[in-house]
Amino acid sequence: MPHSTPSFCQRHPKALAGWRCNTCGAALCPECAVGRRVQTVELEACGLCGGDARTLSIHRGVVPLSHRLKKAWRYPFSAAGLQLLIALGLFLTVVSWLTEMSFLMMRAPLIALYGGLFWATFFGLVRESARGDTSLDIPDFNDVFRDAIIPGLRGLMVFVLASLPALAYGYLAHRGASAKLDAFAWFLQWQLPPGLLSDPVFWGLLLVGGLWLPMGLLLAATGQPPWRMLDPRLVLGLARGLGSDYLLTTATLAVLVLLQGVAHAVAGGLRALEWLVISRFLSECVTLVVPFLAAHVLGLLLYVRGDQVGYGDARDYLEPVLGSTRPLRDAPSLHAMGGLTEGRAEPGSPPEEAPATRVDATEQLSALATAVGARDVPRALELYAALEQLPSSRVPSEHHLFIGQAAAVEGNFPLAVTALERAADVAPDSPTAPRALVMLARVLGERMNDTARAEEVYRYVLHRYPDTSAARYAGERTRLTSD
Repeated sequence: MPHSTPSFCQRHPKALAGWRCNTCGAALCPECAVGRRVQTVELEACGLCGGDARTLSIHRGVVPLSHRLKKAWRYPFSAAGLQLLIALGLFLTVVSWLTEMSFLMMRAPLIALYGGLFWATFFGLVRESARGDTSLDIPDFNDVFRDAIIPGLRGLMVFVLASLPALAYGYLAHRGASAKLDAFAWFLQWQLPPGLLSDPVFWGLLLVGGLWLPMGLLLAATGQPPWRMLDPRLVLGLARGLGSDYLLTTATLAVLVLLQGVAHAVAGGLRALEWLVISRFLSECVTLVVPFLAAHVLGLLLYVRGDQVGYGDARDYLEPVLGSTRPLRDAPSLHAMGGLTEGRAEPGSPPEEAPATRVDATEQLSALATAVGARDVPRALELYAALEQLPSSRVPSEHHLFIGQAAAVEGNFPLAVTALERAADVAPDSPTAPRALVMLARVLGERMNDTARAEEVYRYVLHRYPDTSAARYAGERTRLTSD
């Protein structure tokens, strides 16, 4: 069960507990817990009685949004953020240049593409931040209409709905008001009549629109139907669910609006330098920093409080109290568990292999690499069996993975399990490892009906490789099996 406040170790009262024993009930810190490894699955045990221990979890909202926002400014300036900034800035620079150079009839679709690229990226960053993902990937534009045009229309609709009451009142109550839509710059250029800025009703409507705007952006980012944005009961209910953090987010976005005004002034100065395409590119990048940060702020709101409004599964909002901290007593590796030794001789072990044997093994390893490269499954399986006596680390993890996949297709599930375990154990920090473990869990659960062990492998993937597609798949599978 998750806790709203952390527990402390039974033996070390000043140390936070990350686990609780299922047998004696003791709260355990990293010094009192013991790592236990079963095949590729790392588990924890109680160092007091030896019973199994479960990881203690806590709601991520224990770390308040205000604390997380103190570090949010770093988000656009990370390595991934700068890469996305440059990539999107380059795209928008090309599209804006084409817009200016094209015929009048071609400008409308290009402007729509410009807005679609921007809003698709903005909404994608909101969703990534809501998952706790900081990779800042540019969206896939496989379908221009679905992946670019529709997000652009959603973003435009949100700002129109937020400003429409104030605009309508300005036109009706102050006849001297006029506005011209600068579709490329995405804002209205006003010619204000006397008295409009001193009208409290006008400012009140702007305030209402500003308070609604973050909710409209959240609903658009999460793919809600447009009519839900117009349901006042729904909007007020969601705002109450998000609590004071919604007001904090709104205030933060208000500050960012002011910063965006400064960014546009700087961008105008860069364009005035007329350094060919460089000025245009730099101005696009400058005006993207604040939107990236705004998307991150909205995503953090959902990351911390999303379960209060039904966004995602409630279990996704629980995190281990000690994060990725492991027991101080490390679990032995697969090879140690199996009695295999690599790199040093044990007493009573056979003498080191003769040079001729080494040459033969090298040739077989080379032949295995050739068979794997050629996707020659029968030959690869034959050579893999011949290399069974070699330490598994001599075979690259990619080759173990290939054999595991091939054996699973051939129906040789014991061999598939062995090869996939070795693929993960030989190179645990490579991208091959989480893929191999997910496939291992699928073989265990879907082909060998060992659902308990498959569940353990999925749990290990979630713990060891949290920010990977393999972990997202493992999370889906564990939710399905628990429902």
